[in-house]
Amino acid sequence: MSQSFHVSSSIPGSSPIKPSNCGSDLAARLEAARIESAPDEAPRAVRSEPRKVIVVGAGISGLRAAALLRRSGCEVVVLEARDRIGGRILTSRNGDHVRDIGAAWMHETSQNSLVKLIPRLAIPYYYDDGAPLYFTREGRAGSQFKAKKVADEFADYCEWYYDSHPDAHDRPVSEFVKEFVLEHQLITDDERQWAPQALREVELWIGTSIEQASSKHLSYFITERNLYMKGGYDRIVNWTAQSLKSDPNVIRLNHLVENVEWNEEGVEPMRVHYKDPAGNPGFVEGDAVIMSVPMGVYHHKLINFNPPLPSDIDEGMSRWSYAALGKVFFEFADVFWPKDNDQFIFYPSPAEESEPSAGSSVSSTDSLSSFGERDNILNYPTVTINLWIMTGGKELCVQIAEPLTQRIEAMQNQKEIYKFFEPLFKLLRAEPYKALPRLISVETTHWTQDPLAGYGTYSADKVGDEPDLLIDSLANHKSSPLQFAGEHCTLVANGCVHGAFKTGETAATNLLQRFGIPYDEKELASLQA
Repeated sequence: MSQSFHVSSSIPGSSPIKPSNCGSDLAARLEAARIESAPDEAPRAVRSEPRKVIVVGAGISGLRAAALLRRSGCEVVVLEARDRIGGRILTSRNGDHVRDIGAAWMHETSQNSLVKLIPRLAIPYYYDDGAPLYFTREGRAGSQFKAKKVADEFADYCEWYYDSHPDAHDRPVSEFVKEFVLEHQLITDDERQWAPQALREVELWIGTSIEQASSKHLSYFITERNLYMKGGYDRIVNWTAQSLKSDPNVIRLNHLVENVEWNEEGVEPMRVHYKDPAGNPGFVEGDAVIMSVPMGVYHHKLINFNPPLPSDIDEGMSRWSYAALGKVFFEFADVFWPKDNDQFIFYPSPAEESEPSAGSSVSSTDSLSSFGERDNILNYPTVTINLWIMTGGKELCVQIAEPLTQRIEAMQNQKEIYKFFEPLFKLLRAEPYKALPRLISVETTHWTQDPLAGYGTYSADKVGDEPDLLIDSLANHKSSPLQFAGEHCTLVANGCVHGAFKTGETAATNLLQRFGIPYDEKELASLQA
């Protein structure tokens, strides 16, 4: 999913995990944990009247929660509105051709327990931490392009500033970085103009523009390695769901949940109302409910709760934003871009200044119109993934952030989409004098048009957000029969698959504790479905 995650707090109900490379316990985990050969082992706990849990959503968090509950002797029903499992993990396959339309990377690999499944399931992978190439509209940036380092310096300063001034007013990143470079006495005029543009690379991590992004909660530094799932993330999804598929009544596809009746005490049965594949209304009752739908579903009030959600959870949901990272796949007849680099990062030019600083390479006479049509991809930052080096495909995957994501995903005409991105491809040519090769296909994501995805992709910190409010509220209700799971239910690895996976474990163990069902927390937290 995202390449961005918070590292300041732990998942409710779990033991703290240190972020990034700090205190990595990879060796200890690999020694202590072992994946059993039969993830669909029959449930161990036997009860005359098993507890029944309804899981809303068959994404990775909901599947993980359901698998652990069933293993512990609970009856489980998973209601999924789509005709498939996986949620925002979506892998398309055409023979040996694999594309991950949703999540594509494993992040924080030294602490990501899902990494253990790579050899177990024989999933092809690629560490995409090679040196990227940086481009501006003038061409490839040279080795002395130091604006990126100034942007890194600002991000470091930003973190220090809000740690030192926790009550300081939150500001848009775009506003704060401009102030930073104006007051910086040791940088050149060119660095002063280009550093805010280089900072826009963060948009392709958090999925939103720096005009909207929060300075107080800026997620920027990523020191961990990124592992690209060239063999497809659906293998992780299918492994997680394996023990649930043995009973066809557990996972119920094409069941759109519309209303949840619940009560905090759990005295009365919980009732979840849905529409079945034929559009007929129905409901299922249980002792508890786990909601594993995307944050955007709550923002758009696509599911009704009766009674309403607790005020602290409702406020927490409203004080954490939802963003939209988009992907556009372009397949060509031949490879025309540099073959030895994992990524190509493009920075748009600074806005024209009426009175540019003396000595600056950016002058007021520069005009985007001199580089073709005025409105094209060169107005936006992009990260382009070299799928040739990762998968062997003659493809590029261009990542974009909102508000551009909404615009591109709404476009229907492949030729129109290609025309918009063509100036970028001309910049990426290894041999600039050669014409671009024939375009074979274009495929875009459509998350911003998808209500089941909450019209976006994952949580993001925008100006004024306070993500701690939601995490604290979930901890306050950890004994409730209404639990929540998903990438937005953690500050550690939010926006990431392994973060969502862990929240499924947390929701499940919260309910087992409520039910008084004994469980081995270490065993359940290991990779066993």
